[in-house]
Amino acid sequence: MVFVLLLMALGSLAVAFWAFSSDDGSDDNISDSEFQEEYDAGISALVEGLVQEIKPTKSGGHLLITIDSSPTPLFISRQAGAEKLLEVLKRGDRIRAKGIQRDYQGQKEIEVTRPSEVKILN
Repeated sequence: MVFVLLLMALGSLAVAFWAFSSDDGSDDNISDSEFQEEYDAGISALVEGLVQEIKPTKSGGHLLITIDSSPTPLFISRQAGAEKLLEVLKRGDRIRAKGIQRDYQGQKEIEVTRPSEVKILN
């Protein structure tokens, strides 16, 4: 009789543990590379952060801007106002930019297509 009661108690504990555990079967040890899978070329992106680097491209009159809140740099083409931005933007400025996520030669970037899509918030 005691053995049966013990088995019933263990069974109840096992069911309670299974029902109330927070483990959903997913792996809690997600690597940075798995987070990068959320990046999807062709999807619109809105980023805001402090300018860390402003780098003109070697040709074409374009800009690559790195901000603190995103590992993906912003690409501003000459047609999207790169020259004007280069005149007014400086390191440490807070900006908000809207663009399209894309891959260029194996590198991820956010392409800004219009001058109005970059706002200096300082």
